[in-house]
Amino acid sequence: MLIFLNALVKPLWVLTENAVQNAVGHEDWGTYTAMFSFAFLFITLSDMGINQYSTKTLASQPQLLKSYFPNLLSAKILLNMAYPLIIVALGHWVMGFTQRELYFLFLLCLVHGGNQFVQFFRANFQAMQEFRIDGFASVVDKVVLLLLVWALFYVGLDIESFIYARVGTTLLTIVLFYIVISRLYGWLAPRFDARLVGRILRASFSFGLITILYSIHDKVDQVMLKELANEVETSLYAAAYRWMDAFSMYLWLVLTMFFARFAYHIKDPGEQSELLRAGQIVTALPLIFVCVFVFFYGEQLLWQQTNSSAVQLHIMSLSLKILFVAMCINALFMVYSTLLTSTGYVVFVNWLIVGAILVNIVLNFWLIPQYGALAAAFSTAVSLAIAGLAYVVYTHLRLPVQVPFLLLGKIVLAGLGLAVTFFVLSQTSLSWYINTLLAAALYGGLCVLLGLIPKDLLEMLKK
Repeated sequence: MLIFLNALVKPLWVLTENAVQNAVGHEDWGTYTAMFSFAFLFITLSDMGINQYSTKTLASQPQLLKSYFPNLLSAKILLNMAYPLIIVALGHWVMGFTQRELYFLFLLCLVHGGNQFVQFFRANFQAMQEFRIDGFASVVDKVVLLLLVWALFYVGLDIESFIYARVGTTLLTIVLFYIVISRLYGWLAPRFDARLVGRILRASFSFGLITILYSIHDKVDQVMLKELANEVETSLYAAAYRWMDAFSMYLWLVLTMFFARFAYHIKDPGEQSELLRAGQIVTALPLIFVCVFVFFYGEQLLWQQTNSSAVQLHIMSLSLKILFVAMCINALFMVYSTLLTSTGYVVFVNWLIVGAILVNIVLNFWLIPQYGALAAAFSTAVSLAIAGLAYVVYTHLRLPVQVPFLLLGKIVLAGLGLAVTFFVLSQTSLSWYINTLLAAALYGGLCVLLGLIPKDLLEMLKK
């Protein structure tokens, strides 16, 4: 249900965001992207790891919900009052943003903070294994935002009205899901037990750290592009990154469920091994197909960028292909990070992300002044490859679960077979969509032939 709903809504949102970027222009969109990314760098200040800690703890101890939720809600309120003030101060005193940029930054902090409230409600749904409700929660804000933005296209759209629509949608979604969770578990009014909240924040610190590290790794490119290049390069990169982010949503949705299941079976290495195999298949196979498609026909995704020059379209297309190499790496290896994080190896994951961030930043400082958006995409791919391989090696050496190396090899073989298929078909006179359909059919047959789609996979996921 979760994946199905997002498969309906996410493409509409990506296409709408493309249209907004094309309408407001690369310069305004570059400013918006830089402010959005700068606020996102420090998003953990609005959460401090509470969301992931809630999922992990309540999945194994659901009886704690009524004592934890009201206190954590109070903590979230206090954190989200401080978060915009801190980020705007950093933007003013450290980054030297203009008054207009600071105004955008403040509004986007409200959006990020509000989204973290929604994620907090979803964390509780996930922990209580309410995945159907979580599925609806994952798309409601996007549906409302789509309706508002479509209306703005008729009454007059600019970057400010787009940001206002995001703020209004976020606030409405918070109210809606607070009502839902109160209907499910009774009225849970905020209260503040300082001792309990302090203990939880200490326990959630490692999750908060991993959140800020992932945030830095994901968004530092776009901030550095604005500072080392310009708003236009930032916008070109954002156009490519948006597609990676859209397809990666499938990965994060699936891994959210696996995080809860790994935590639920924390004392059963055998069950975790089976979940790891299932996760490897479910995350890798669909996204490998997408990545290979983009490598051969990625320019087809940029059809809405009608106000861009040929050079700009070329930069976006190359950036897109490099970023989808990075996504392919994530598709293969992020399930190992999820396993490590959910079973108590957060410190190792944190240090590994620190290393990936350093690689990313060094490469960006070196390459962005000369290569712009292409450099940011390349840095992302290299840093993710290093981290991904380390996840697998550490899991094999330290965890009691069995790493499915044979399965990994078969998945890579299927991906290579798909690439060869696309290459051969691309040399024919057939249209790109016919080639894609033929490649999909042959890829599906190859996956079945290699035994990558076991009959019991669906039953395993239903558990």
